[in-house]
Amino acid sequence: MTLGWIVSSAVLAGLIFAAPSLATAASAEVERHIRETQARMQQLDDKIRAASDQLDSANQRVDEQSALIERSGLTETRGASSGLPGFLGQIAVGGSVQASYFWNVNGPTAGRNGGMDGTNAGLNGAFYPLHSDANSFAFQAAWIDLEREIDEENRAGFRLEVAYGLTAELLGGIGNREIRDDSGFYLFDGYVQYLAPIGDGLTLKAGRFGTTIGSEYANDALNWNITQGSVYNLLEPLDHIGVTAEYTFGDSGFDAKLGAVNGYFANDPDNNESKSLLGHVGWENELLSIALNGIWGNEQTASSENSSGVANLLFTIDPTERLSFWVNADYDWIDLPGNPHAWGVAAAGRFAFTDRTSLALRAEYATDDDNFFGFVGFDPDGDIPGPDGSTLALTDIRVWGITATLDHLLTDNLKIRGEVRYDDISKKDTDDGEFFENSSGFSDDQVVIGAEVIYNFNAWGSDE
Repeated sequence: MTLGWIVSSAVLAGLIFAAPSLATAASAEVERHIRETQARMQQLDDKIRAASDQLDSANQRVDEQSALIERSGLTETRGASSGLPGFLGQIAVGGSVQASYFWNVNGPTAGRNGGMDGTNAGLNGAFYPLHSDANSFAFQAAWIDLEREIDEENRAGFRLEVAYGLTAELLGGIGNREIRDDSGFYLFDGYVQYLAPIGDGLTLKAGRFGTTIGSEYANDALNWNITQGSVYNLLEPLDHIGVTAEYTFGDSGFDAKLGAVNGYFANDPDNNESKSLLGHVGWENELLSIALNGIWGNEQTASSENSSGVANLLFTIDPTERLSFWVNADYDWIDLPGNPHAWGVAAAGRFAFTDRTSLALRAEYATDDDNFFGFVGFDPDGDIPGPDGSTLALTDIRVWGITATLDHLLTDNLKIRGEVRYDDISKKDTDDGEFFENSSGFSDDQVVIGAEVIYNFNAWGSDE
């Protein structure tokens, strides 16, 4: 037996006898590691349970605070987000920019008014009140409106609508037009609104707002024709200052409005101690609508006597997607000796040849008794001083007119319009042939041709 075999045999025998001891030591080490791992896992589980208990407690406190806020009504005023970005995100913005030009076929001269001021408006300055200048380019207006609309989630809001330009100058009255630069400013709407949680929702407004009476607006962009009609000019108010409550009766189509205002005009302060009542009752469906509107109160300056009012009936119908009509009738009166009163009717239709081109026609008639309109006419025996040394006398009138307007959309936001309008006036107590200006003096009728371009902030049809 060699030495190598002796050594190998000795090593093998040692391993055989030592194996049980090594296995016992390895098993003890594994068990120790397992016990340590289990201890660490138990500690982690305890921490997770503690964190879960804290989260449950925090969630319970949040739920309790949310319930308290909801019960107090604070959620209705917090909005979806806070700060200026959140506020601006809730504001709806609209408006338009308008430029115009009018040509009077009668050819009035610039002499009587020291320029072309009011040369479309007639002897009394009552016609074309917002487009009164012949043969003149005009920055008609920039209208801008901002509104925080109201609904069941956001019950409080406001609306501001302002006009800048020629329209604004003339809306403020003749005295507002001190210089010829189309730089007038006029606040048309400025009110706070709130949707009260009563029934289907009662809308309350306080401030300055447009009238409910009539079918036409001071803002040209909202009308089918460029110029506002004689019924609008002679018989209807523009805006008021006061408070209103409006209610829509579910899906029935009926709605109503009742308000208290300073008066027929947007007087602030009021011109007397009395307030006037503003009212509206209407019904509509997808095809037609009918509304009865009115205002009644004591309008005499520094007097709470001699009531006056306006009763208005407005009917609209859309027999097809391309064809629409409206009929608007007014009766005005004032409680004075002689029973002065006036009435008028206007009717209009609009047909869309295509999605971008339309034609609108308007016909109207208005008349007064006992000088309700306050018009004058030339009379050699009159006691009112007139132009060029002439004399004038009060007179009742009858006026009728017809207007045709063609409009076309160049883009979704840009509209151009052309218009031809004819007016004729007869006077009951003075010479018929002396009212509208012409190149040699005055005439009983006139033809005016106009054009207008309007850029609407929102695409046409999205906010009409």
